[in-house]
Amino acid sequence: MSLPDDAPNADLQAPEAASQGRPRRQPRSLDILLVEDESAIAKDIEYIVRDLGHRVIGPARTQDEALSLAAKARPAVIIADVKLADGSSGVVAVDEMLKTIDASVIFVTAVPEWLRTGGVEPYFVIPKPYATESVQAAVQKAASRRAQEMPAILATKSAVSRLMRRQ
Repeated sequence: MSLPDDAPNADLQAPEAASQGRPRRQPRSLDILLVEDESAIAKDIEYIVRDLGHRVIGPARTQDEALSLAAKARPAVIIADVKLADGSSGVVAVDEMLKTIDASVIFVTAVPEWLRTGGVEPYFVIPKPYATESVQAAVQKAASRRAQEMPAILATKSAVSRLMRRQ
């Protein structure tokens, strides 16, 4: 039986696990929304995310594009820059998205100090320039956290709300 290319692979066994008689679950592929206005960075992050086996939605270059894509795709993880192409805010976009979806959030930004609230900070903040390994680790943690730690998602929503009050 063949599966379509985009079918979730959560129930497939790794060949080595099958040969040893032990079923082994593969990580489930997630929809990840990319909100980034710099095309070279967007392509690089897209490559990193796809290499981890996830689907990339976007990239969205503006707040309006991000909100439209999020409403259609309902991503499990959002990777967002703080400043977007038309002068709009990735923080505002994320805040709006989190009102209707539960998603892990990763901010990738040249201005990480803008995300300090004095309280609980957003869980994942990666400063630009970034290392590939930093993005990989954050995506893997966000993907695993997605299924395990709803309190962490709620804390991120709270931190983003505090950021909104500061803007």
